[in-house]
Parts: sequence; C-alpha cells; structure tokens
Amino acid sequence: MIFLLKIFLLLRFFIFSAGTAFPADMGIDSHTIRVSIFQKQISLKLRTHSKVYALDPSGRKYMLLGNSNYEIKPGGGDIVLITRQALKLPVKLFSMDGDDRININGKAYKGDIYIKPDTDDRLAVVEEIPLEEYLYGVLPFEMSSSWPLEALKAQAVASRTFAIKNMSPSKEYDITSGIETQVYNGSAKLDAGVISAVNSTRGEILKYNGKIITAFFHACCGGRTTSVSSAWGEGLIKPLYGAGDPFCKNSPNYSWQAYIPKKELLSFIQKKGSTALKLKSVRILKKDRSGRAVSVRFVTDSGGHTVPARDFRRHFGEYGLKSTFIIRITPVKSGYQFAGRGWGHGVGMCQEGAKQMAINGRNYKRILNHYYPGAKIENIHAKERLQGDKVIR
Repeated sequence: MIFLLKIFLLLRFFIFSAGTAFPADMGIDSHTIRVSIFQKQISLKLRTHSKVYALDPSGRKYMLLGNSNYEIKPGGGDIVLITRQALKLPVKLFSMDGDDRININGKAYKGDIYIKPDTDDRLAVVEEIPLEEYLYGVLPFEMSSSWPLEALKAQAVASRTFAIKNMSPSKEYDITSGIETQVYNGSAKLDAGVISAVNSTRGEILKYNGKIITAFFHACCGGRTTSVSSAWGEGLIKPLYGAGDPFCKNSPNYSWQAYIPKKELLSFIQKKGSTALKLKSVRILKKDRSGRAVSVRFVTDSGGHTVPARDFRRHFGEYGLKSTFIIRITPVKSGYQFAGRGWGHGVGMCQEGAKQMAINGRNYKRILNHYYPGAKIENIHAKERLQGDKVIR
C-alpha cells in the first residue's frame, strides 16, 4: 500500500525539459503589482483547478495536475518541497489556463504566484497580477460593494493611486495584503458593482504638482479629516491637509465611547518607562488642527508621563478606542470613560462621507476633489497607443 502511494505521488508531477528560463527579475511596470499575500509560513496548502506549472530558477518546469491538493513546505536552505518533489527557490506557479485561479490556504488568486524563502526556514508568497485585476480584490474589502457606484469609483481611484505610489522595483514586493496598506483577498469575491467601478475609472490616479500622492483613506472621519503631518509627521501637501466633512454625521462610527480600567492604563505607561504605582488623572495634552489628540498626559504618584496619542490608540484599539479624535475623558469607578468621534487615522478620504456624498448625487470626481483638494485626476494610460498587439509607451 505504501509503495502504491509513493507511485501515486510521483505521478502527480510531470517534469519538462529546460526551455523556459526563469526570469532573473520578476519585473514590474505600471500595469502589474506584486502583492505579499503570505509571510513566514511553515507550510502552504495548494489546490489546483486546471493544470498548473511550477517553474524553478534552473528552467525546469513541472506540471501539477488539475483538481488536486498539494502541500508546500520548506526543504532546508533554498529548497522547497511540493508534496515530495524538491524544487529550488524561488518557484513560480502559474495556471496553464490564464483565466483560472490557484487556491492557496483557502484563498483564490488569478496572478502568477512566487514561492520565496523567508526568515527562519519559512516561506513567503508573492502574487504578481495586473493592477486593475488587483483592484477587483481590494474594493469589496475596503468598501462595501452594496454602496453607491460613485463612492466605489472614488475608492477605485484612491486604491489605484495608493497602490502605484507603493510600487518599487528595488523591493521584494510592492504592497502587502493587510490593513497596514490596503486589504486584498484575491479574486474569489467578484462583484458587478466593483468591476464597473474599476473598469470605468481604468488607469485613473491622483496627482499634485505632477507627482502621485499617497491617497490615504479611512472608515469615518467624525466631521473633519486631519493632515498627514499630524498623523505621521510626513511632509504636508495641500491634498492631505485636512478638510471639513458634514457628510458622515449619520454614520454609526461618527461617535463612540470606550471604557479602560485604571490598571490597564497604569500597565501601559509602565511599559512606556514610567515607574508609577498609582494613576491620578488622564487628559489630552495637545490637539492638532482637526481636534484630534496629539499627546496624552498621565498624572501619577511619580509625576507626569506623556505619550503620543497614536501609540495610545494603537495599544487600546481593542477596547473600542476607534480613533485619536478624543473629545472627552471622564473618570469613573476603577477606570476612565473615553468619548470620541470617527474610526481610523482620519487622513484622506472618509469612506462613510464618500458614501453619503454619492447618495446625495455627487459624482466620484467631486468626492475626490473634496477629500483631496488640489489633486488632479490623470490617466496612466493617457500617453499609450495601440499598435497591433503591442502597447507602445
């Protein structure tokens, strides 16, 4: 029985003679993006639908059978094991049918997949995919696909701009798939509204003084967006200076309250270097132009201790501290009650506000102009022309 199992495993691979050289550089241009979809993986679960090629740097090309399951594990050094077949890293996986998907760890991807070495004998996975198809996998997770089309179009332009701003050939990948950049979950969840929003704004990005801006966005600003310099200390430009926003006031995230026990607050400042054993009071020490907290002051039995508000929010976000737009701090039994507005960092486009603007009849260009004042919409394809089957830039 064991012998027959080994034969079966071997038959699931077909090796082809060298003939397709592995690219020295995965390469990017303005139309493709490299997305880091998994990091530090001990193993990966691969599911094929059609036949899939596995290409290693030597040019050896293996064929994985369709409708099959494979386990991918580090093999030590620069070796990876796909089931029991050893291949040299990095390995490129691509479908023989370009429109088919490859499933990794339960998620579907349409682009070319690169299995690469990561730290501590673990694996990383990067997908290289056309930019517009990448956006199909971003929009449904950054904005509800049930929202008005003009809001989705505004999100498409913002997300495309953000993605292109992050592209760099010198990096191992251009962007991650998590909330630290913008959420991307592959190509499984395709929606007609999302596809329409992406396709109808194809190639459109935001520029200011001829340069691509970092088109930040967030869930709800609570009545006013803030500047990029206040949030992260980055250089200030007009489109990211901050703007008033009367449109998100009906959002459930417009206001919030959060209770934090004294002992948790004390533990927090102790980790920040305080030797305090008793907390006497908490207050906002400094606010930015939008009204958001810049720093929080703790008065203790060992004196005062000040921390950046963004560190405070990052630590206590799990308690419902949705933003640094803290408008009131009230001492209550065994702790403090925090009241605030908005959800997220507050820079750039307020998604809840964009939704309401679209409901009010404003198109995506007016929405973008409101949240990124002074920025111009330009098309990255504007200087291209088609000649036969080739794109000339």
